[in-house]
Order: sequence, then C-alpha cells, then structure tokens
Amino acid sequence: MADYYTPTVVEPVIPLSAVLPVEDLFLGQVFDEDVENGIVYYFSEDGARDLVFFDPKEVRDALDNSDHSSSRLVAKLLDEYAEALRGDDEFEFDMAGDLWPDVLQDIVRRSPDLQELTVTMAFTCSKMRPDGFGGLAMLITASAIRSESTHTLFDRFYKEAAANGEIRHGDS
Repeated sequence: MADYYTPTVVEPVIPLSAVLPVEDLFLGQVFDEDVENGIVYYFSEDGARDLVFFDPKEVRDALDNSDHSSSRLVAKLLDEYAEALRGDDEFEFDMAGDLWPDVLQDIVRRSPDLQELTVTMAFTCSKMRPDGFGGLAMLITASAIRSESTHTLFDRFYKEAAANGEIRHGDS
C-alpha cells in the first residue's frame, strides 16, 4: 500500500499579533505550528488537515477575543456551527482544507507587516507511483489567492509545445 504525503510550508513567519485567537486555534489544527518570540510558523510534514475538532468552550473563549468583522472563519463558525458552539461536546469542523487559504488571506488583509504569504506543497509518495509526485505553489495577497500545481503547469507546457508544433498532442 502506498502512502501519500504533502509536506507544506507557509512563509514568511507571521506576527502572532496579526492572528486572531480563533484563527490560531484553527490553523494550529490544520497545520503544525512553531511559536517563538511572538511569531508563528505554520507547516506540516504530512499535509494540511481537512478535518479538525473543536472544544466549544475553547472556541467561545477565542471568539470573545476576536474581531468578528474581519474573519471569514468567525463568520463560518457563527453561521454554520452556532448550535455546536452553545454545547459542551467536541464538534468536527469539516472542509478546513477549503477554508485555510481564506483564513491566511484575512491575516494578510489585517496585517500592516505582511504583503503576502506563500504556501509551498510537495506531493510525495512512499512508492514510485506516477500520481504520487508533484507540487503546488500558492501566493496569497490581500486581494487574491493564486495557485498552480505542477499538473496545471505541465498542461500549459503541453499546450504551448503543441501550438509551436513541437509535439502532436495538447495535454498531459
């Protein structure tokens, strides 16, 4: 059986003062984090987690110390998880993989010290399988999130090569 990994790094390090407590609670579960001297470094050896679990009391405490207007994470928690937040039982927060780039963008938008964040992912596999290797690069600014995988890059290369008559097919 093959194991697939997605080592991921978020750069540069982020001033912890730019991260809302509820965002740090969330990002600390999506990624591994290293906090030192008021800065936080988010990374993962295996890849960002899509499913995270929250203790409602911890989330309520973090929300009490968060500006609700500047965070899509806060809006999602209040809109879609209001009942779970009122309870005492741990709840699962699904689709974190779709939300973490937005959370990072919200941090860039609020922080006068950050113009951008980059996310670099490597796709690796424990066996030499053709679908187990590649990567993805993401540039997050206040106004846009841009990303491209090695697969989409190769598709562009093939189209350009086909248009130039270098090869006969136009996709990978």
